Amino acid sequence: IRCVQLPYNCPTTPPRNYPKAWSNPNDVTTLPPDHREVFHSLCIFDYQTQYDVALTYRNAEKPFVIRNDPKVMSVVQKWDDESGDYLHQILGDVEQFRTERSSVNSFMWYRLRRKKAEKKGYTKPLNDETSMTYGEWLEHALEKDGIALGNEELIAKARTLRDRRLSLSTKSAPEEDNHSIEKGGEESEEGKEKKWFYFRLNASLKGAKKGSPESFIYDELTFFDPRKRRDSEFYIVDPNEERGINCRFGMRGVIAANHFDMSRNMIAILGGERRYILAHPSQCKNMALYPRGHPSLRHSSIDWTNPAEWDHDPNFRQAQVNEVIMHAGDVLKVLLAAACSFLGISLSYLPTFRFHSIINLGLNYQFNARSGTTFENKQHTDECGFG
Repeated sequence: IRCVQLPYNCPTTPPRNYPKAWSNPNDVTTLPPDHREVFHSLCIFDYQTQYDVALTYRNAEKPFVIRNDPKVMSVVQKWDDESGDYLHQILGDVEQFRTERSSVNSFMWYRLRRKKAEKKGYTKPLNDETSMTYGEWLEHALEKDGIALGNEELIAKARTLRDRRLSLSTKSAPEEDNHSIEKGGEESEEGKEKKWFYFRLNASLKGAKKGSPESFIYDELTFFDPRKRRDSEFYIVDPNEERGINCRFGMRGVIAANHFDMSRNMIAILGGERRYILAHPSQCKNMALYPRGHPSLRHSSIDWTNPAEWDHDPNFRQAQVNEVIMHAGDVLKVLLAAACSFLGISLSYLPTFRFHSIINLGLNYQFNARSGTTFENKQHTDECGFG
């Protein structure tokens, strides 16, 4: 089935009540965060035929999805190979990158600041940080997909990558280090198989030296390069306020806690699928946010995947949210409540202060670029303690 029609006809200017939202119980209770069918309400625009309409929505600071940009599709054709081989060739098995890890699939952002981290009653989230090569992350991500899908080919590929990694490690590591792997413990191979990993690569113009991974990102993603205005003028709204390209490589099941950011965001999925649960800044008072001064400020204190916590804050069930699934590929999925996933790669525009919770539906690559801040909704976050 080919998706040749939008889920509904979006007007040329955004309606006052756009986008439509549903109550959190309907969205999260009926469709848990790892569910693939969604209450879809964002406009989807075709870059080649609806550019001007999309620009109107962007300038009005409304969220939307845009697809079918040839510049983006050319990247997808190289990257979205379901095996990660193309990026593996580039990022390799030697250089290590910042990687979050956890014994559970829900990841909470936090920043510990000396004495504030020692406040009575504070419990650090289960996720922490380590360093990892892209090859090792790919191995774990393929294994998660293979087990979930019952795909022996993916499992075999993951094992081949593991054997290769251990072989390289044996050749380069001192003999005593090899025994620590065999004895088990937190960093044993058995322990790693039970964990989730969130691989990161942040690119900046300053660090994009020739031949570096950061330079590769800018060379490939010209639509996020503020120096190449012909390619990036739609996506990088304020080039003087650009903040680099954030690269997040997700594996099946990883969930990033609901939060808001203080800048406008353009998000691209260049491989795989992600589900985003979104909310207007006016819902700030209903999101049970950790306050200023807390290591996880701006993030929901309630675990959206745990129904036992939903009544910890009486306002949480009143929150109004909407959602969207973004993916790279060429298959249309007909979803519940007139929802629609996207033919081809999609990019999502997320204005300043918009809430978003992210669910990784399989191995995927997310890239986002921030450029400037707007203040049309700042009063909402001010009213709930973030002024």
